[in-house]
Order: sequence, then C-alpha cells, then structure tokens
Amino acid sequence: MNGKLALETTKKLLLNNVLLVLVYLVFQTVTNFAGNEYIKVSTYALAALHLISIVLYALCIATIVISLYKTFVVDLLSGESYKYFSLPYKKSEIIFSKAVPAIIIESLMVVILLDLADIYILIALSLDKIQYEGNTRAEMLNECLSHLINLYVPGLMIAVTIGFQILLAFVISRSFDPSKTVRNLLIAIVIEALANSALYIVFENISSAYSIKFSNAVEAFHPLSSKELYSAVGSLAYYEEILSAVIVLILTVEIICSIIASKKLADKRFNVL
Repeated sequence: MNGKLALETTKKLLLNNVLLVLVYLVFQTVTNFAGNEYIKVSTYALAALHLISIVLYALCIATIVISLYKTFVVDLLSGESYKYFSLPYKKSEIIFSKAVPAIIIESLMVVILLDLADIYILIALSLDKIQYEGNTRAEMLNECLSHLINLYVPGLMIAVTIGFQILLAFVISRSFDPSKTVRNLLIAIVIEALANSALYIVFENISSAYSIKFSNAVEAFHPLSSKELYSAVGSLAYYEEILSAVIVLILTVEIICSIIASKKLADKRFNVL
C-alpha cells in the first residue's frame, strides 16, 4: 500500500464523511435533548431540528454510497486511478491505497449510523442529563460503554469483512476477463454471499441448540442463585461469549485471507494486463 496515496484518500474521506456524520450527531443530540425538555424550544423549532436531522441523515447515507461508488466503481473498476499513477507503483498498491481507507472509514460510518441510541445515552450520561433509576452514574456509564463495545466491535468487523470480500470479488472479476468485469463481479459476490449465508445458518443452529441446553439447565437448577447456577453448568453458561469469540476469529481469518488473496492475484494478473 502506498502511504502517500492512502493518506490522500483518508483525508478526502474524513473531510467528506466524518465531518458530516459529526454534524448529524450534534443535531440529533440537540433534537433528543429538546424532545426530552432538557432544552426549552418551541414546537416549530423542535420540528425544524427533526427535519434538519432527517436531511442530514439522508445526506450521510448518500455520501457513504457515493464515496464507495467512486472508490470501487469509478476509480478501481473502471481503471480511472491507474491513469494517474505509473511505475514503480504496482496496481495492487493503488488498489489497496484507495480501497482500504474507504472500507475502514465507511464501515465505521455505517455502524455508527445504524444505532445512535447508545451514543445518545452515553452523551446524556456524560452531561448528567439522564435519570439513573437506582443505578449510580458510574455504573450506567460502564454499562453503556460495555454495550457500545459489544454492539459496535462485532458490527464493525462484519462491515470490514464484507468490504474486503467485495474488494476480493472486484480483483477476481478484473483478473481473468476485463471485458466481462461486471458479470464476473456479480458472480463472485453471489458466491461469497452464499458461502457466508451458509456459515451464518450453521452458527444460528449451533447457537439455538446451546440456548435450548442452557434453558434446560436453568430449569433443572432453578433454586440456585446465578453464581451457583453458573458454577453448576460450567462452560455452557458462557456459550454466547464463546460463540462470539469464534465468530470474531472467523471474521479475522476472512479479512486476512481476502487481503492476501487480493494482493497476490492483483500482483500476478493486473500488472501484465
């Protein structure tokens, strides 16, 4: 990956995407506070805030789609980026310098935009603008942070994995018959989607089976306290954490394999086209 090109791509994406998302977060937070009467505004002002938040959200989604389209379709799929860089740059360097920042930044933006409720709660707790209902502020902050990590880390990994698999599909599609790039790209994406769907179904069945086992164990040891129950059922009590760790490991392997396969294939095929 070429550092100069990657830095240039990252700066452009940060300016185009992150600033807009931050502005949306600010407006959405102000709107939520106003809706909960922490900020006194008129009905018309509140309606205007909601309208601006909706428009900003739509702009965020549109910006993400346009950025991905320009990176993968205009720059890489159509070969636009290759016109401005020549030897000693390998095409794989150009591909990764453009695609990796786009995958990481856009994945982060998508994951953040999918669920803002916890971010809002965290901001409200930080500003002491929420009722604790029996729990201390520190306990609620820790709980909120833990939930954010459990929600966003797997979501980000899934989004990044999808991004790198699309990159691999793109490299495969251009490696064998450039005249049929779009057809090959669609075929590669369908194959990858089917493979991941099969993996998802397997994990859902395993998770369902262990959930039933754990429920039966809870019924069998019903009088015991939670601590005694966890001690009695052993590792079965942590089946969700174990499955989550396995999923994260598989996603990590998929990302690494996609990167290695994309680079090797691009180095072997692209530079001789």
